[in-house]
Amino acid sequence: MEQSLFLPAELDFILSNFHYTSSEIKLNVISSQVASQCPICQSISTKVHSRYLRMIGDLPVSGKVATINLQVRKFFCENSVCIRKIFSERFKQQLKSYARRFERLNELLSSMGLDLGGNVAHRVGKLCFVRISASTILRLVIKSPIQAIVAPKIIGVDDWAFKKRMKYGTIIVDLEKNKVIELLPDREAKTLSRWLEQHPSVEIVSRDRSSTYASAITEANKNIVQIADRWHILANLTEGFEQFLNTQRQSIKEVAVELKSTNAVEAAENPPPVVEIENDIELYQGQSMSKYHDKYSKTKQLQIEGHSKRNIAKLLEISRNTVMKYWNMTSFLPKIGKKRNNLLDYEDYLIRRWNEGEQTVKNLYAEIREKGFKYKIRSVYELMQGFPRTVVNIIPELVKVKYYSSKQLSIWLGTFRKDWSDELPKAYLAKLIDDNPIIRKVRNAVLNFKRFMKDKTGEKLVPWCKNIIDDEAEHIKRFARGVLNDYQAVYQGFESNWSNGPVEGQVNRLKTIKRQMYGRASFELLRKRVVITSKR
Repeated sequence: MEQSLFLPAELDFILSNFHYTSSEIKLNVISSQVASQCPICQSISTKVHSRYLRMIGDLPVSGKVATINLQVRKFFCENSVCIRKIFSERFKQQLKSYARRFERLNELLSSMGLDLGGNVAHRVGKLCFVRISASTILRLVIKSPIQAIVAPKIIGVDDWAFKKRMKYGTIIVDLEKNKVIELLPDREAKTLSRWLEQHPSVEIVSRDRSSTYASAITEANKNIVQIADRWHILANLTEGFEQFLNTQRQSIKEVAVELKSTNAVEAAENPPPVVEIENDIELYQGQSMSKYHDKYSKTKQLQIEGHSKRNIAKLLEISRNTVMKYWNMTSFLPKIGKKRNNLLDYEDYLIRRWNEGEQTVKNLYAEIREKGFKYKIRSVYELMQGFPRTVVNIIPELVKVKYYSSKQLSIWLGTFRKDWSDELPKAYLAKLIDDNPIIRKVRNAVLNFKRFMKDKTGEKLVPWCKNIIDDEAEHIKRFARGVLNDYQAVYQGFESNWSNGPVEGQVNRLKTIKRQMYGRASFELLRKRVVITSKR
């Protein structure tokens, strides 16, 4: 039999025999090495001291768990000055000292652990006929080496949360390869600056508007080109616009009230018709009777047509117990309810008072209480809820003004009119812009900034910022000053094709991996899973 089908070809092993059951195969193997090297003095020895058995795990064979019973020798160290007198046989490939598994099995388990995590990899291993615990898989993952970083030139940096609003780390992504190359345990300037000093090949860094990252990059190398991410620039602009709208809340409310009042006046000029209902108390008294009689008639008609009880219940949307009751009836019997209290003794009085115009249940309840009724008002409500009213006037709705938050308005007003969807309150937004010149002016400035970004005309940034700062009526000066303070990075954000989009995608992948581990894993384990799997 070709033993390379079962054993690693790199090792000098001889397959002596094997036996198997329905779930396991055991291979008896003998080492055929002539000599071995002492682990202390590195001298070669051929003098055998004794033999012992090692049980080695291997890849499954034909859907069976594979176990290798390896007969290993011990050698005398022939170097008289060596402190080690006896040593176990060593193998250069596939089997390390003290190892209980071949390296090819460890590589498979490490890959499963990196992609799936410990518990899931353990369950998948059972399906693949590999006996392994989740903790062992995680130990293999932590031992997995990270490949050396190959001189990155264009990188993106961003923060990510160990625990939101409490502890953060930094992710570094090679934007040319779209791969994570490092995770840092915090987002301090010194940590990032130290990493950049260790990698002088970096020429361009894309980042958010964080001043911490900006100072770290400048401290590490002033020649590095910094790019402020466009999304974060627009987010800061929208935030500034929102803060400005907060100062205009009174004007915003006045426009909403005026628009609503106008609509209310138009509705009042065309009032809805008054609905007249005949004052016939007998109509109420017969409602309950006709309802049950109608169901009875329909049930008997369907029974004559040959429908089953189940089908009748489904068609009429009534219970099968009701169908069975009507099924055996030859004539309709009115339903007689149980008299739970003496309210029916006052029914004639209530009907008379109702027809006289007293249609407030609370007042009628007070009157019959004086006449001796001792039960709760709920039973009176239930009796009179179907009493017909003489005239039912449709009461017009109260003028309710709907106000929108400054955050929502900053998003809507920060969009060109041609992009307004039908779901937006277009009339309200148009009136707000037309009636408030300050809001209109600031909105135009915001739209101009977005137009400059879309057209990649970064040279217009400085005049735009100066106009904002010099105009006393403007209220987004803080954003304009921030742009000037970080001008080179913002200018590159306008002109460059690089952005932090790939970095945000890698942050989302990191969050998924972190949540798979339920937040109980170490930073080193998370770092291995994110970085190694990204480089595949």
